[in-house]
Amino acid sequence: MDQLPGKLIDLNDVGSGDDPKPKLLIKTGPMNVMRLVLSAGKSIAEHKAAKEITVQCVAGAVEFTTMGETLRMTPGTMLFLPPGELHSLMATEDSVVLVTKAN
Repeated sequence: MDQLPGKLIDLNDVGSGDDPKPKLLIKTGPMNVMRLVLSAGKSIAEHKAAKEITVQCVAGAVEFTTMGETLRMTPGTMLFLPPGELHSLMATEDSVVLVTKAN
């Protein structure tokens, strides 16, 4: 991670390759910010985070399942989950998702 305070981060610069890996963009004492690049049809199985998280759709569209319902996330939408809440997601289009996790 080479991000410096006060500098722009291009969330759409996903590089090349068939299956880009999650990229840790910011790591500080209180939080981590990670970018996920998901090709259409790719899913992330049900899991949970130990602390609070926010999830924001930057590009594309994902079906996000949590708390007994599936929500369609599109650019400009964001959600918050409390610690330990089970969730999963599936990209319905090539997508970029930003996850902020409390440490």
